[in-house]
Amino acid sequence: KTIVQTGPGRKTKQTQATKAAAIDFGHVSTAGSRIRNIMGEIHLNMHDSSMHNRLINDLKRVTRASNAPVGEKTMRSGKIDRLINFQFVEKCHMHDYMHFDPEIKLLDTKQVAIQFPKFDMQKDIHRPRYCNLMKINLMIAIFNFDKQQYIRWHKHQIPIDLQAPSKDVELEELLFDVNDQDAETVLIGINIEYYDRFRENYSLLNNKDLHPAAIVGAFIIES
Repeated sequence: KTIVQTGPGRKTKQTQATKAAAIDFGHVSTAGSRIRNIMGEIHLNMHDSSMHNRLINDLKRVTRASNAPVGEKTMRSGKIDRLINFQFVEKCHMHDYMHFDPEIKLLDTKQVAIQFPKFDMQKDIHRPRYCNLMKINLMIAIFNFDKQQYIRWHKHQIPIDLQAPSKDVELEELLFDVNDQDAETVLIGINIEYYDRFRENYSLLNNKDLHPAAIVGAFIIES
C-alpha cells in the first residue's frame, strides 16, 4: 500500500480587523434570523430561496452607514430605514399589487401611526382571477437587537370585500403603542392574502408565485 500524507497546513491568524468585522457580521446574521422568524406570519414561508441572503445584504447596508468603528456597528447606529421596501418574495413586489403607499409615522408619543389613502378597489389594487376577498395583514414588531431579543408585536388585519357595492375604500388611521423600556427598533411588515369565497368557505389563493409581502416601515426608538 502507498500511503500519502501531508503535514498540517499553516493556520491563518485572525487580525484585529477581521475579528472586528466578524463581530459586526454576527450582529447582522442574528438580526436577520430574528426578523425572518418573527415576520413568519407575514411571509408565511412562501418567500423565495434567496430571501435570507437578500435580507442579510440589506442589513449590512444598514450597519455600514454607521459612524461607529468596525466591530461596534449596530442597528441602532446605522440607517434602519434602508430596510423599507424589502420584498420577502422578490418577484412579487408590493407596488405591483397595491398601487399606493400607506403613510407610516413614529409619533413623539412612541406610537406608530398608519394611514391608508382612500383607494378604488378596481383601479388601485391588483385583483387575481377568482379572488373576491382580500385581507391586508400588518405586523408591528418591536426589537432590541443590542440585547438580541424581540420585545413584542402587534397584528392587525383589514378585510376588504371585493364584491361590495361601493368601490371606494377609506380606512381609519391605526395607532400602535411601541413604548417599552427595552424597545430599540420597530419594523412594520405587510402582506396581502387573496381568497376565493364561496358561501362560508374560504380558499387561500396565495402561493410562492403570488404572495406580496414586504417591510414597509422601519424606525429607531430614541431612548
